[in-house]
Amino acid sequence: MDVLSFPVSVILAAAFCVGSYLTYGFYKRSALLSGRPLTIACMAVVALLSMIEGIWKFSLQHTILFWIPVLVTTWLAGMTTMDAIRNRLRLSFILAHCGLFLIFFGAFFGAPDFDSAVMAVTKSEPCSYAVSDRNLTVPLPFSIQLTDFRIDFYGDSFTPKQYTSVLELSDGTLVQKETSVNHPCYHKGWLIYQSDYDYERGDYSVIRLVRDPWLPIIFLGMALLAVGSVLGLRGTWKSKAVIPSVLVLALVFGGLSIARISLATLAPALRSLWFIPHLIIYMIAYALLAIALVCSFIGLFKNVPSIDAISRKLLATSSSLLLVGMLCGAVWAKSAWGDYWTWDPKECWAAATWLITLTGTHLCSKNKNLIFVAILLAFLSMQITWYGVNWLPSSQFSMHTYNS
Repeated sequence: MDVLSFPVSVILAAAFCVGSYLTYGFYKRSALLSGRPLTIACMAVVALLSMIEGIWKFSLQHTILFWIPVLVTTWLAGMTTMDAIRNRLRLSFILAHCGLFLIFFGAFFGAPDFDSAVMAVTKSEPCSYAVSDRNLTVPLPFSIQLTDFRIDFYGDSFTPKQYTSVLELSDGTLVQKETSVNHPCYHKGWLIYQSDYDYERGDYSVIRLVRDPWLPIIFLGMALLAVGSVLGLRGTWKSKAVIPSVLVLALVFGGLSIARISLATLAPALRSLWFIPHLIIYMIAYALLAIALVCSFIGLFKNVPSIDAISRKLLATSSSLLLVGMLCGAVWAKSAWGDYWTWDPKECWAAATWLITLTGTHLCSKNKNLIFVAILLAFLSMQITWYGVNWLPSSQFSMHTYNS
């Protein structure tokens, strides 16, 4: 058992909250801590580390190099939230920063309490232990036995549509439950996912068991962050020409993306309610970022304040939509694989793209060159997220590459 797991994790989390409250006065008095430079620096560092992880898969998230800027960002988000509440700032601002704080807070202090393990279940005998990703035995408070495994096919009788395991769970009382891709079952604090199966004879099914007691805090943070980000866009756009232009570009981006996917025979993991909103929101965000780059480039050579203002608005809107699309993907990943974030290369580059746009929105600079650089970097990062990740060294570890 991790020495930092419950109850130590709760004690450390409580100490962090108390310490944050006690240092609020110091935060307010310090121009360095309460100013934008430190916030921008933290976001830039996390974005850079996400890129590195997305290229080479170094598992930086397990090192102090990564968690120091994340912990500082968590503290800053908490300080900003407290300050915004005391000064009665916009609700959208409060919700967004509070949500960011809860996500980082829950992920950081909840990590030691997160358990994930796999088990091969058979019809012959029950099993009451699983094997973790670190090859450690994880005892369970119940036993599991497979009673039936089936594969549903599309009309061609060849392409799998769904994998389903019927399980018998026992802790003194027998309970029968089903688990299938995107539809885990729940028992005694554990979510049970359909993971794999015996391809040759179908004699066993592989399931993944996940216990994540801090998940409600993280999901609450996701909801607050998404709502706050969207509310912050109220009144941003008044031009009637913006929406049609964005929709046309979104259709182009979406068409190119969907062209690689056979919608008539979607893989089981793609058969989710989150698939459509995740894809559409991202395509609109990509379209906005493309328009922002064009406008910002034109603004470099023409002194037209309206073009510069449009560039910043497009960047802010794209940033909010990238966030919402990423959160949709996180919820989808949780229902499909048991973890909302796996540091997959495409996930890392998606996070880096959003962080770059977020850094750009925090610059609040009228320096058109600086805004252009931020938009350009975000656009280039978006290209890698969209299709470039397929050719990176880390692509062999990704669940999101399609070049094979």
